[in-house]
Amino acid sequence: TRAPLWRGGRGVYCGGAMVDFPRHEARAAFTEYLRRGVGAHDWEAWADCFTDDAVYIEHNLGRFEGRAAIKDFIVACMADYPAMTLEVEWAVIEGNRVAFYIWNLLPDPTGEGRTFAFPNSTVLEYAGDGRWSYEEDFYNPADATRVFTEWMQAGGRRGTLPDRTLHGIPDWNPRPRTPAFPREAVEAEFWKYFERGRLARETGDWAQWADQFSEDAFYREHHFGTFEGRAAIKEWITGVMGPFPEMSFPIEWLMIDGNRVVFSCPNTLPDPTGGDTEYAFRVMCVLHYGGNGQWDLEEDIYHPLEAEQTIAAWVAAGGVLPT
Repeated sequence: TRAPLWRGGRGVYCGGAMVDFPRHEARAAFTEYLRRGVGAHDWEAWADCFTDDAVYIEHNLGRFEGRAAIKDFIVACMADYPAMTLEVEWAVIEGNRVAFYIWNLLPDPTGEGRTFAFPNSTVLEYAGDGRWSYEEDFYNPADATRVFTEWMQAGGRRGTLPDRTLHGIPDWNPRPRTPAFPREAVEAEFWKYFERGRLARETGDWAQWADQFSEDAFYREHHFGTFEGRAAIKEWITGVMGPFPEMSFPIEWLMIDGNRVVFSCPNTLPDPTGGDTEYAFRVMCVLHYGGNGQWDLEEDIYHPLEAEQTIAAWVAAGGVLPT
């Protein structure tokens, strides 16, 4: 059985009991994490924010176990991008977990105000004493490659000076509606969303799943593209899910901040041999609740190559795709 990538939960085990650290402590640790990285670009000091046995999963560049390995990786990696700056668009803190959305920004070498940027999402697990035991980064490497290629074609070079005034792409996604609905209402609607997905899997009727989106909803899928409006979402989801009637979408963790819902949803196929081998690729999702039982936005963030490799391994093990 493959070892799961995710390690950790809402709390940290201490003396056999689950520990939830105070929110203010996790928030202070996150502020310091950002100060060292996003602010100062002091990557050695940033790596010192992790525990000795921390795990860092960078879905494109690898898995790093232990603070020393994380430090070696991040210092070497960021040395290759001296012109890059970073901006956090939003963050959610709940229990010992932090999820945030961060932009990778490059200065316009032409001086014409062009934007060279791509986002990724990150989840952290707080372990106490100002340190983190886990980080996982989600993004599509094709976006990074495209942005860097366009930047270099425009004249960007290693010696190009960074621009710390840069911000992410305006109106990249619609913002959550305000005011926020009560948390209990948003969470209840989320589990209805989840149940509709289970029903769609069992019946093959993904149209009823798409009907929970508002007429002008926005769906950003980091591999397949963007879909505007319920009709476009319905047409896409019906086509893309047709070949995978056995795929399930278990929820690993869930966070709610106002009308924004953030969750981990590994896309999972059953072992075709009847065993317990896991065939799954990891996805971080964002939803915006719009009221009246409808969602205004969904964003799915993952590494498409992992999806291809997972499906190929499943087929090699005996899984059958409908013709």
